[in-house]
Amino acid sequence: MKRTSSPASTLPVSGLVTRKTYAVGRATALFGLAWLATTTAGCGGAIWYVLSKDDLAARLIARETSRQYAYEDRIASLRADIDRLASKALLEQDTVESRVDELATRQAELESRHSLVAALTDTLQSGGLMPAAKPAMRVRSIKPEEPVRASGVTSFAPIMPTKPTPAPDTPPLRGAEGGRPAPWQSGEAAPAPAPAQRVAAVLDRLETAIATTSAEQIETLKEMDQSLAASQKHLRAALAETGLDINHINPVASAGGTGGPFVPFKVDPSAGPFEASLSALQPRIAAVFRLRSLSEQLPLARPMAGEADFTSNFGYRVDPFTRAPAMHTGVDFRGETGAPIRATAPGKVVTAEYSGGYGNMVEIEHANGITTRYAHMSAMQVSVGQMVKTGQQLGRVGSTGRSTGPHLHYETRIDDEPVDPTRFLRAGAKLAPAG
Repeated sequence: MKRTSSPASTLPVSGLVTRKTYAVGRATALFGLAWLATTTAGCGGAIWYVLSKDDLAARLIARETSRQYAYEDRIASLRADIDRLASKALLEQDTVESRVDELATRQAELESRHSLVAALTDTLQSGGLMPAAKPAMRVRSIKPEEPVRASGVTSFAPIMPTKPTPAPDTPPLRGAEGGRPAPWQSGEAAPAPAPAQRVAAVLDRLETAIATTSAEQIETLKEMDQSLAASQKHLRAALAETGLDINHINPVASAGGTGGPFVPFKVDPSAGPFEASLSALQPRIAAVFRLRSLSEQLPLARPMAGEADFTSNFGYRVDPFTRAPAMHTGVDFRGETGAPIRATAPGKVVTAEYSGGYGNMVEIEHANGITTRYAHMSAMQVSVGQMVKTGQQLGRVGSTGRSTGPHLHYETRIDDEPVDPTRFLRAGAKLAPAG
């Protein structure tokens, strides 16, 4: 059988070459060409639009510019607000400083008045002319050169809010405390009042304290005036018993280490209620002290201790020796021999000797031409020229001279004319303290 070979199976002898051929379909080629054309057209259109139309870029630039202007306007507004707040703070600070200066001035006046009221009160109380009074209220000192501090704030700068504290892990249950609903705790502190409000509150309290103290001082002056009016009335009623014209009798200067130039204390009644009260009080003080000084210089005290036991009164009587009508120029006090005899007013001893019917007699010269005599003494304990005080012992009861028994013959004389001593003794009894 004859073998036939085909061309495809014929291979060169020298070697083998392998070749692969890929066929592309027409649809694929057309799709690629279409995609390429579309992409090229889109890119070209975009490039053409960007290059030929700048509206988009312009809008973007305009938007950014508008934002920038808005931020700048906001910053300018904030700066204006800061300047306005700073100006307001300075204005409020000036107002506070002016108010502090005013309060400091008022307090200086208040302290000066307090010293005056305290001095008047001590003087009147030491003289027994008014009861003890409560001291004027003290207030906090204000110095203009010191800043006003209210709850630790010394300026009007705005306070930055504090960082809120975290809420508790377990919120309190409603009704857990005392059966009342417990509010939800958010952790944020309650807003604190503004510094200006706190400073104003402190100044308000100080101003209230100053006003209260000023009112108390005026009330103290009114109480003084009432006490002095009562004392003046009492003194006048008591001294009227003496029968003297007390409006024309002036007390003499007492011995002591006081003096100095006379500088009148001037008060303007139109300056205010305090000055008006003090101005009205001054003549009352002068009148009462004049009456008190006069009462201390008149022979109003008792020459012997104990109740008055007169054995013979002043005026007409029957003489114990002759049994004839006679004038008794004094009063006789019953007393035991040796009982002490005391001065009834301050003065100077002008007689201390045996004097006829008076026996041993001491005579004392007082102010305004008034003298007192102490007769029939068993012993004399003072000498001529000696200054004596009220209540000082002059001698002892006896029966020397024209006497029927131990007693004290006591006389009161005005310009050497005898007057009834009981008038002065009644006045002294009215002025004597109770008990």
